Amino acid sequence: MCIYCNFRNLSSSLPQTASQQARAVDSLTGAEIAANAGVSQSDIGKRGVGDSLYPGFGNGGYDVQDYDVNLNITNVATSELTGITTIKARATQGLKRFNLDFIGLTVDSVTVNGKPATFKRKGQELIITPSALLRQNAQFNVQVKYSGSPKQITSVAIPVPTGWVTFDGGSFVLSEPDGAANYYPVNDHPLDKAPYTFRVTVPKPFEVAANGVLKNTIDNGDTTTFVWKARDPMASYLTTVNIGDFNVQTETGPGGLPIRNYFAVGVSETLLEPFALQPKMLGFFSDIYGPYPFDVYGSLVVDTETGSALETQTLSIFGIDSLGRASTEETVAHEISHQWFGNSVSLADWRDIWLNESFATYSQGLWIEYSQGGAAFDEWVAGEYDFVAGSLDELVPPGKPPADDLFNSGVYDWGAVGLHALRLKIGDDAFFDTLKTYFKRFEGSNVTPADFIAVAEEKSGRTLDSFFDRWFYSETLPTLPQSRVTADILQGETGVNLSGFDGKSIKVSVKVTEDAPSQNVGGFYAIDNPYGVVVDSLTGNRIAPGEQGYAIAALGQSVKTLDVGNNRFQLTGGLYYVPYLLAKGKPQNFYSPFTAANQDGLDHVQVPSTGIYQFEDRLGLKNKDFADFVVQINVLSVA
Repeated sequence: MCIYCNFRNLSSSLPQTASQQARAVDSLTGAEIAANAGVSQSDIGKRGVGDSLYPGFGNGGYDVQDYDVNLNITNVATSELTGITTIKARATQGLKRFNLDFIGLTVDSVTVNGKPATFKRKGQELIITPSALLRQNAQFNVQVKYSGSPKQITSVAIPVPTGWVTFDGGSFVLSEPDGAANYYPVNDHPLDKAPYTFRVTVPKPFEVAANGVLKNTIDNGDTTTFVWKARDPMASYLTTVNIGDFNVQTETGPGGLPIRNYFAVGVSETLLEPFALQPKMLGFFSDIYGPYPFDVYGSLVVDTETGSALETQTLSIFGIDSLGRASTEETVAHEISHQWFGNSVSLADWRDIWLNESFATYSQGLWIEYSQGGAAFDEWVAGEYDFVAGSLDELVPPGKPPADDLFNSGVYDWGAVGLHALRLKIGDDAFFDTLKTYFKRFEGSNVTPADFIAVAEEKSGRTLDSFFDRWFYSETLPTLPQSRVTADILQGETGVNLSGFDGKSIKVSVKVTEDAPSQNVGGFYAIDNPYGVVVDSLTGNRIAPGEQGYAIAALGQSVKTLDVGNNRFQLTGGLYYVPYLLAKGKPQNFYSPFTAANQDGLDHVQVPSTGIYQFEDRLGLKNKDFADFVVQINVLSVA
């Protein structure tokens, strides 16, 4: 969710749990919490999964395998509907009684495995007693028929409408952390993710946009049924069903990813311009985090205020109040990045919301670094730090949000600054390797901070408990670490990182060797970011690896041609320096550590040890034999 992208949501609430107590809970992994949730020695499913902030959220005793939500909206103006939700689940214990979360609406009947079940309601609990005991590990089906108009609720975590919200011209669903239960019965906690099918019938000419892929559109005469399938497991708060009059725009993202946008009719094209960047954002985050985890993406804009944007899975939702701001582009990037961190890699406990929001907020900064360069990124970091430092009396540490202020800016801005501090401490290579490994290892799973910390320690080779205590659980804001002149920080997989030494002169030695004499030519080109993006010196355009004109632009930023033997020279701090090779001296045979930038799109660079870049023919392409052109660089001094 991007609350703070609309306004700085501050609170005077202070956390009640001590830092050490929080870290003790965090020593459990997401898998352990999921395994322990709702365990009961009786045959009665537990109310709530034991979330530390919201103990009543979700229910125990079963694991949902699939939802089929069938809604017939008879009056869009009032959201009057009849619904049939069918749930396939597996009993994780013997069950003679279990609960679903369900708010408002009238329950007309409940069946379990096709047989009538007795039920009663208490608060948000729908308490179901099947006609026969459900044995542990048994698969069972629950079908709930209901009717009425969804009752708008105000979240316990933030004072904005959540769940199904009706407005003049349609309705939308935005449900973090609670709200999904106001339009279908559900196990309402991220620990129990499941695939979904939505079958929504509306009067003509209204349309429906929901999560996943539109599988079918059925013309019923006066009504239309839209069938949406979200095949990847999804947390309930990420479900969305939206009714209105939309302009549908489609395009193709990286790797052929389908992108479909649903923009409310009448919204200015100018306000929608930031969404044109979605394909490039998806490509960028796929490069640094790992492959996009779902089969489709897009955004939905409703022509009303929503109070926030939300990363609803595969179809992020924006209100008109999220558009037309200087920060709108960042908000679009924020919600896209959540598809990796928050949607695919999901929290196990709501107290650890920083695992979602700090990552998404820092992703905004990374997008700025990629699209605008290092100076713009440094300005962004400084602004984030200054904001946190000047608002400490109103912020909470990222790892200690209170239940009534879950989306305090501390979990966004403070947490993002903490992630940047981690990057400075362990270096770019270890940091980005941590992010990519963390996503790959826990894709589709639930996590706690212990999972992330373990990966960061593994990739950096350092013990980081005290670091995370200081940055994410202490009420005192630490000073950002300074870059250090050490080989593991300065010399990485893609070149020499001197970004932390703006205004300084760095003396380096470079030794170049070849296995055999050749006409190969090597050198360094300078960039202002760690992603390989170059600036065309003639046009000022930023060109990413793989985009047309990259090699020519990179050669235009060349700062040194390398001769075989020993070379000593000075580099200017504040930039990244990337080694390159022109095989046989020809610009069309341009190779760098950024694989996408190479003319054949293949990896031709090995980094056998720190500061050594070995250009060679890794695939036996004899017409491009680099004769093992090796560049070995050492930083001598910084002045």
